[in-house]
Amino acid sequence: MKISSKTHYGVQVLCILACAEKCTSATELEKYTGVSVKYLEKVLKILVTVGAVKATRGKSGGYVLAKPAGEIMMGEVVRALEEDNMEIIGCVSKTGCCCPSSALWKRLFDGINGILDGISLKDIQDGKI
Repeated sequence: MKISSKTHYGVQVLCILACAEKCTSATELEKYTGVSVKYLEKVLKILVTVGAVKATRGKSGGYVLAKPAGEIMMGEVVRALEEDNMEIIGCVSKTGCCCPSSALWKRLFDGINGILDGISLKDIQDGKI
């Protein structure tokens, strides 16, 4: 299992925005991350959709956190950014799967998601993980 670059940069952008005291443009985020504005805008669109980030238009516009960092949970963010919803194998979300190893994969899936659901952006900011 490998986390996508979208997820890596999405969490990085959230950390940057959590420390910012004003709206931060995609161009400014590009300087911090080294990732193209075009790619960051795809990531930011997902972060807006999940309710972690708010976009403001105009000359002094940009991106800010949509809610306090303590209310932004990494499980919701990571699942939104990962195209496969963090399913490590197809039978994880199927009920009644007859695969003999399905319990192992389900337990791993639940464990990963449980950890992510228990970590907020503020926890990352404060170094509490």
